[in-house]
Amino acid sequence: MTTSNTVTLVNPSVSLSIRFLGTLSQWISVPIRMIDPLTAYIKRFIFLTAAQAKLPSLHGSVQIDGPITVVGTADILIGKKSRISRDVELGTEENGNIMIGESVRINRGSTLFAYKGISIGEHTLIGEFVSIRDANHGIAPDKLVRSQDHDSNAITIGRDVWIGRGSVILPGVTIGDGAIVGANSVVTKDIDSGMIAVGTPAISIRKR
Repeated sequence: MTTSNTVTLVNPSVSLSIRFLGTLSQWISVPIRMIDPLTAYIKRFIFLTAAQAKLPSLHGSVQIDGPITVVGTADILIGKKSRISRDVELGTEENGNIMIGESVRINRGSTLFAYKGISIGEHTLIGEFVSIRDANHGIAPDKLVRSQDHDSNAITIGRDVWIGRGSVILPGVTIGDGAIVGANSVVTKDIDSGMIAVGTPAISIRKR
């Protein structure tokens, strides 16, 4: 029985280059880490300024984490100390308005669109990719869906509510203070204060 051992030889010059590059990257990373907080502050200032161009009433204490989209009539009020993440879409049409309380957090990719009204209480958390729309297309059988007027019904979300990632809030829904909506739920009916609701359609399963 024959046993063979393979020995890999490392070129000394290559090893030296690797060590040099490692040391150089460590040195370069130090000033980058030092200026990173300043860079983040500058970016937030730029994003806030861009948002204020579309929403002049936007308070300076609101934190905008990245580019957001504002469409339609822009009848939107965002409370102080709220935080809006990147890729959030806010839209109003016709007589619709969006009222967001203080210290509300809306995570990335979420959409709020109002033809009548969307109200969100203070300290509420909206997860990623949540859809909150207060209107649907008409569905009369004698017309194309796309050509029919919207049927709208206001949405009210209380204070200290947590809406999980990917949830859908449909027109006419009221979610009471302190309620929690599980991820990927579709809310078609009211949720009482302090209740935890999950599923499609969402049903209340227990008190918080």
